[in-house]
Amino acid sequence: MSLQFDPSTGKITYRGKEVGEHIFKDGRSSVRLTIEYEAGDDWVVPLSWFAHGLSQLAENQPAPILLTVETSGDSIAEEYDVVRFLTEKQVRRGNYIWLFHKSDADDWPSLLHGHDYDKGLKLDAITGDVYDVGTRQKCKTLNKKDLEAVQAELRQSKDFKDRVESLIDKKRS
Repeated sequence: MSLQFDPSTGKITYRGKEVGEHIFKDGRSSVRLTIEYEAGDDWVVPLSWFAHGLSQLAENQPAPILLTVETSGDSIAEEYDVVRFLTEKQVRRGNYIWLFHKSDADDWPSLLHGHDYDKGLKLDAITGDVYDVGTRQKCKTLNKKDLEAVQAELRQSKDFKDRVESLIDKKRS
């Protein structure tokens, strides 16, 4: 059974219980939701679909991509045995494609990081550590050669040169 909406009252119900409301005031729509459910061990699955729905809202879209850096499948130097947060089937691919945003809304895992949206990963372009987006756990480490290649491409970009110099090059010297 899906959520039900009554446009005359603005009430949102689920299985006969009120779980939220739609409010239209001063030309602006707001939605409030409160959902409680019993799910046993698989409680995270319904929650992850809700999070996926929220991620589709315009205000949760990533900043425009300014630079794309691709690393090969063998660029991972080390993998860690941690629980990965997956909401759909994982498909193995040979390459990682890291997307960098000039004005990223968050600074996790560092001020200079790339996203592999297909795999749900983030690359800390300073350390080479790769994190699962859902659990925020380090799950891989990029090998040194490929990390240096990523950093070199960022260094050549007018949009990221300053960050590379301040976050990577100054620490080395």
